[in-house]
Amino acid sequence: MRAQDARQEVRRLLAKGDPTTKRTRKTVLFNGAEREYFVQLPRDYEHRKTYWLLVAAHGGGGNGAEPRVGRYGHWADKLGLEAVVVTPTFHQTNAAAVRFPSLGEDEFLEAVIADMRSAHRLRERILLAGYSRGGQFSHRFALRNPELVFACAPQASGSWTTPDGRFLMEGRGEIKDPGAFLASIDLSDLQQRWRGNFDPRAVAPVAGLPAKPGAERIPFHVMCGTLDTRYAIAREFAASLKEAGYEIRAEWPRSPHGPTAPAHVAEWEKFRRRAVEFFLEITSRQSP
Repeated sequence: MRAQDARQEVRRLLAKGDPTTKRTRKTVLFNGAEREYFVQLPRDYEHRKTYWLLVAAHGGGGNGAEPRVGRYGHWADKLGLEAVVVTPTFHQTNAAAVRFPSLGEDEFLEAVIADMRSAHRLRERILLAGYSRGGQFSHRFALRNPELVFACAPQASGSWTTPDGRFLMEGRGEIKDPGAFLASIDLSDLQQRWRGNFDPRAVAPVAGLPAKPGAERIPFHVMCGTLDTRYAIAREFAASLKEAGYEIRAEWPRSPHGPTAPAHVAEWEKFRRRAVEFFLEITSRQSP
């Protein structure tokens, strides 16, 4: 198959798999501005029933309305996870803020959660997932907010912060002292897409923050494609969780970061489905 034909077939297959579940746009006032998020209720939603809140973080350049992040809700509905699914639109103007929750988007998510609690009966802690930039946000938010997160499924992140505060970066491996490294690096040598990650003014104080006490109780499900350039650091992050005593599952579909051939599409869809299956397994331990 020619490259152009392969790309067209990939787009067709992805569009065929786009979720058809209904999501409702909501807004919350945060720092003086209206911010949006999208909500999907279970098919048989009951006002008096208590549900899990599943938050799915979108990837770079996306938003809470995009079909890809909506697939978490699609599988939650299809597989019977009793969850209200929320997909916030995180800021795109400050890439570092999306990747490092301590820079502000953690407070936005907390505002969304509070807004949801005012309208629905929800369990005390949330389920949290995300792909790519959403994977960066989700694992760091979980490690720094263990009182809010019940289980976490970060996927295909471009960088990771281990429980003991080591910074892992695609193409560079482990950076043991992010503050010193970021203070000395020449940003002009970096690809444009990584400069937000290496902004010494914003990122250095938070890149190497270790997990807070209690985070070790959070089960993690880590995934990355074996054809993804981020595969090596994903495996290293998963190993760091295991070494720190976390409950960890890891899976490695045969996929690049985004499907480039028809054979990748089914493997790529495993990310959303397996995250929801993991949440189903973990929440089944919790008594009603």
